Amino acid sequence: MSGTTVSGCVVASGVAAEPMSETVVLRGPERPDLLRLEVLADIFEATAAAHPEQIVLIEGQGDQLRQRSYAQLDAEASLAAHRLIEAGIRPGDMVGLWLPRGIELLTLQLAVAKTGAAWLPFDAETPLERIATCLEDAQAKALLIAQQHAHAVQAHQSITAQIFSEVDLLTALPQGVDLRRREGAMPSHPAYVIYTSGSTGKPKGIAITQGSICHFLRSENARLGVRQSDKVYQGFSAAFDMSFEEIWISYLVGATLWLAPREIAGDPEALPQALIAQQVTVLHAVPTLLALFAQDVPSLRLINLGGEMCPETLVARWANATRQMFNTYGPTEATVSASLAELKAGEPVTIGSPLPNYAMVVVQVIEAGSFVAGTAPALHGLPQGEVGELCITGPGVAAGYLGRPELTAEKFLRNPWSNGPQDERLYRTGDLARIDEQGQIHCLGRADDQVKIRGFRVELGEIEAVLAQQPGVGTTAVLLRKDEGMDQLVAFYVPTDVPPTPSALRSALAERLPPYMVPARFDALSEMPRLTSGKIDRKALKAMPLSTVVDLSDSDAAETPAEELLFAALAQLFPGQPVRRGLDFFNDLGGHSLFAARLISQLRADPRFAQATVSTIYQQRKIGLIAEALQAVMSAGDAAAQERPFRIHSAWRRWRCGAAQALVIPLLVLIKMAQWLAPFFTYHFFTGDEMDSVPFAVAMSVLAFAIATLAEFAIAGVGKWLIAGRLKPGRYPLWGLTYFRWWLADRLVDAVPLAMITGSSLHPMWLRMLGAKVGHECNLGSMTVRAPDLLRIGDGASIGNAVSLENARVEGGELVLGQIDIGNEVCMGSYVVIEGNTRLEDWVHLEGQSALADGTVLPACSVWAGSPAREVGRFDPASLQPRHLVGRLRKAAEMMVYLTGGLLVATLFFMPVFPTFMLIDILDIEEISVRPLLEQGIVDAGGAFVLRLIKFFLLALPASAVLVACTVLVAALVRYLFLPRTKAGTWSIHSRRYLGKWMVNQIQEASLSTLHGIYATVYSSTWYRLLGAKVGKQTELSTALGVVPDMLTLGDECFVADAVMLGDEHIDGGWMTVKPTVVSRRSFIGNGAYVPDGSTIPENVLVGVMTAVPRNADMQSGDTWLGSPAINLPAREMAQGYPEHLTFAPSLWRRVGRGLVEAFRIAVPHALVIAVGYAVVLDAMPLASADRWGAVVLDLAISGVIFGMVVFVLVALFKWLAVRRYSKTAVPMWTPFVWLSEAVTNLYEGLAVPNFLRYLRGTPWLPLALNLMGSRIASSAWLDTTDITEHDCVQIGEHSELNALCCPQTHLFEDRVMKIDQVLIGSRVTMGARCTVLYGAKVGDGVQLGPLTLVMKGEALPAATHWQGAPASPVPLKRA
Repeated sequence: MSGTTVSGCVVASGVAAEPMSETVVLRGPERPDLLRLEVLADIFEATAAAHPEQIVLIEGQGDQLRQRSYAQLDAEASLAAHRLIEAGIRPGDMVGLWLPRGIELLTLQLAVAKTGAAWLPFDAETPLERIATCLEDAQAKALLIAQQHAHAVQAHQSITAQIFSEVDLLTALPQGVDLRRREGAMPSHPAYVIYTSGSTGKPKGIAITQGSICHFLRSENARLGVRQSDKVYQGFSAAFDMSFEEIWISYLVGATLWLAPREIAGDPEALPQALIAQQVTVLHAVPTLLALFAQDVPSLRLINLGGEMCPETLVARWANATRQMFNTYGPTEATVSASLAELKAGEPVTIGSPLPNYAMVVVQVIEAGSFVAGTAPALHGLPQGEVGELCITGPGVAAGYLGRPELTAEKFLRNPWSNGPQDERLYRTGDLARIDEQGQIHCLGRADDQVKIRGFRVELGEIEAVLAQQPGVGTTAVLLRKDEGMDQLVAFYVPTDVPPTPSALRSALAERLPPYMVPARFDALSEMPRLTSGKIDRKALKAMPLSTVVDLSDSDAAETPAEELLFAALAQLFPGQPVRRGLDFFNDLGGHSLFAARLISQLRADPRFAQATVSTIYQQRKIGLIAEALQAVMSAGDAAAQERPFRIHSAWRRWRCGAAQALVIPLLVLIKMAQWLAPFFTYHFFTGDEMDSVPFAVAMSVLAFAIATLAEFAIAGVGKWLIAGRLKPGRYPLWGLTYFRWWLADRLVDAVPLAMITGSSLHPMWLRMLGAKVGHECNLGSMTVRAPDLLRIGDGASIGNAVSLENARVEGGELVLGQIDIGNEVCMGSYVVIEGNTRLEDWVHLEGQSALADGTVLPACSVWAGSPAREVGRFDPASLQPRHLVGRLRKAAEMMVYLTGGLLVATLFFMPVFPTFMLIDILDIEEISVRPLLEQGIVDAGGAFVLRLIKFFLLALPASAVLVACTVLVAALVRYLFLPRTKAGTWSIHSRRYLGKWMVNQIQEASLSTLHGIYATVYSSTWYRLLGAKVGKQTELSTALGVVPDMLTLGDECFVADAVMLGDEHIDGGWMTVKPTVVSRRSFIGNGAYVPDGSTIPENVLVGVMTAVPRNADMQSGDTWLGSPAINLPAREMAQGYPEHLTFAPSLWRRVGRGLVEAFRIAVPHALVIAVGYAVVLDAMPLASADRWGAVVLDLAISGVIFGMVVFVLVALFKWLAVRRYSKTAVPMWTPFVWLSEAVTNLYEGLAVPNFLRYLRGTPWLPLALNLMGSRIASSAWLDTTDITEHDCVQIGEHSELNALCCPQTHLFEDRVMKIDQVLIGSRVTMGARCTVLYGAKVGDGVQLGPLTLVMKGEALPAATHWQGAPASPVPLKRA
């Protein structure tokens, strides 16, 4: 919907907004013609008179089919209405309606309408006790039932209303009897009453007038457009007011209703087939039902959804050019619906704009205790974009709640923005919402005092009322408490006599309430704590310790050792709840992912169950089945606690190697810094005099950059052979000579800008230069090879991105070197980890996010996936199209294109430094020169260097903004002016399309060094949009990998964490396949997750850390997936109680505040590097002028090391000043603590790691450096990773080994709340490559983790055990 902003008001396609201060009121189109003096029966009778022969009702199909015309239905309903009028039913009376779905139900509903009375509908499965309560509350005069219920109803003493069955009412009258008609029915009389859950314990009734419902039918259909030729599916219960959209809008226009048999209505496979057979054209449904349809229904021209949130993926699936799709919103209190949005694929799903004659406004959330109960609270309207409580006004607003004047006064208020008599009253919905720039309303959840438990919305008062009705129970209070990390309902009560047992109370409430509403604990009190006002002091109850006596009489008795341990652990985890074998850990006990990890950790404390896994709980779920699975894996005492061989090295050996490493680190620094110091130096060397040419200096500087870049490859290649030679497989002592040679060669090779040649034909050449054996026609992504000599890749192999070939690793105090043999035509996905001594035979396919441990062999033509990889099928080579082969000349030409293209892009993204230099030269005026101070002897050479550094840092801050802006501009211009947009499809790796995609990758990689700070900021979404991605509002994006921007769509309010492989291309058999990747609204993708191209992730899905996203068909909105292969978690720990303005809907000042902090963190690293470059170069310039080039090199090397150390100290100092010491906490995202914490992480990763810590990987110096940041790492630990953020929360024991890319993950941002906790890693622990230990986890002494292993939150791994997988599972220990 298009919109225009006028004086702070939105005007949008018939929707007007008007100001009251800054308040935005959205108004639907003014349609006085829809406001008529009529009742429901008038509408039906007018249609029946106009189209008497039109079929109105069809029930069933085939031989069971029954139908009625409008004339027939009118006659039968008039007959029943006559009998009701004879029985005394008049306009304004209430009549209960309790029949199963079918023609008779709709006939009697119409009959009540014909009397002018109001019907009170009940679902067919409503308990008689609730029916009696509602009939009494509404003072109903009659109850219409099915004949089969007559005996049960007549036996119920609480029902005093007249009882009529359909047989009584529809039996033919004697001839000659004149039918009586209604008299005096008015639009102000009630048309129907619907009851909802009430906070007093009694359901609350809402009466809707005849005028309101008649107006609604005309108003909504003015937007929907249902017509006489339509056939409409009738599936809603008459007790659900959405049934009006099906039934009465059809009556309004003369359409036909089809009623499905009950067995079909609940079958998602049979129902769409029946809709096709019946040629149904209009479907009203809740999104959940539509999502379950197994096939499309081509006959549907209109789908209207409501009742719950609609996922974007559902719209993408069902909306098309020939079908309209709508989303309606409205509470019962406002007559069915009040707003409507037309849904289109690819657009955000909202609740739209108000219906004709309705209006909506967002007001400041009203706290429950901020006004006197039973009175009208003050309303404060909010401007566009602000989140508050949604209010509705218009002719559909009900008069209030039956017999509840105080509640009516609080919820139905005078409308201060009234435009006339039709909108004088306003209803507070209790829903959070905001109005966007297009005049669309976004509904964001509940704002009132209801609570959510296990995903269900619960009125605590209803539970209290039922509890108070139990014998021996006086005053009651029910609260949602968080005890020992668990949300649970706790019931407090004051006994009137002998206290009933908790089991008796639990049983009594279970008969009246759903399972999720039955409290977990019942605590008897001598008296209820109260405030001075006399109200119950609920804060005191929340803080009150629970009784230690727990009634477990309802629990099953344990019969096996596994049950004994499991039942005891469950009783501790879920205090007060009975433990029965038939209960579901998630649905019945209320467990989630964190509780599952805690439970397993408790079980592992017993050596017999040290091999228990979290997966057992997810897969078995029922307590009895979990116990059986545990009993099956129970070991004989200490069988799992046998230590593996581990070589312990002396401190002398460690530090001897460390001293040698320290001597060569300056050389490594010089080689890396040469890439940016050489151009710095060249530029200033050729601009030293006034007559020097700036263009010439720029040209020479660019040449120096290109030479330095190519020199890195040459130095690394030659250095590898001189230092390490050809390494051989075997096990070598850590800190020994072979280790030192391997380490230095690895550091040299790691320093080269490999991204320049990734995916090109230059990459295999580079690996061959390093000693690898690489076949022809290979396509190699951004992989890391730790020992190139021990790698063989066959012809035609394809290897994805971020692949770790870890054929050199440290394990048990030894360097382990092993051969990796990759056969012909092997296809390997992205994010794969492979250890040494492995072989993949010809045509093997290894899916992304998979791991192969040492010694694994994959047979030919097999397909493997997961961590650890498991065989999932066979691969047929014939399924691939023939490889597109090209001649030698074409290959040579491609190679030249890759070489020049890589250098050109790298050089292009170096060019923005020159405007930066020029700006600094302009700002560096004579008045701030340091030279006069030096010449006058005021400062010495050291002081002059420091002053220059400070001066150039201050000058470089604005210059850094120019650098970033120019880099973004260059990237966007190159992307849109010279490169084609990527399209979905399959192309040869020798095609122009592949080359264009490769160039886009080069742009992303080349710009990354300058724009690294932009990621995980408020600016990252704009950067991705410039590259071509479609990114929704309020979406958080970090350092996603493998992105194909043109193919990426991210919905509103998504969160993509660090190092997510997000939709990279798939290459197999010489062909590149690109598919669109979609992440829908409010979905979360965890760190290191793998999202294959072609994935469509529905709304509100959480993809956990290191998870391989499953097939699209397996995912549904609201799912949680974890692991590789992914497991669907039935429930997870959720961060609740944080306001939306701190998570999803920040205020303007918070956006500005965060933007300023992040602008600082983006600029500072560049400013510091530029300042140091200037200061170092100017310091070395006199040496160059004297032709002392050896001294220049030495000066640059020493300066580089000092720079790295100083930068690290500055980052550590900033950390201690900004956030001090990290500890366990949970802080919402839009708060200063999070911004500063992320700034620390960014400076650590952007300055300290690349300029200093990367050179310390694999040395004894790294633990010492990380301890300065707050970590507690033993000096004897070996670390090949710097992936630590909240250092204070990391503890690593003696002689432990963390291989490449391991991460103690001390925080996560699920639900947009930063949750921080400790990670404890014991002594002599070995973690394979890409292992992640989540916060709250503990890894015991001597544990070994295989590659790509995930230790879950709250999990504890027992000592001397061996684990592998995501999530971690036990594997047999290797024997000496």
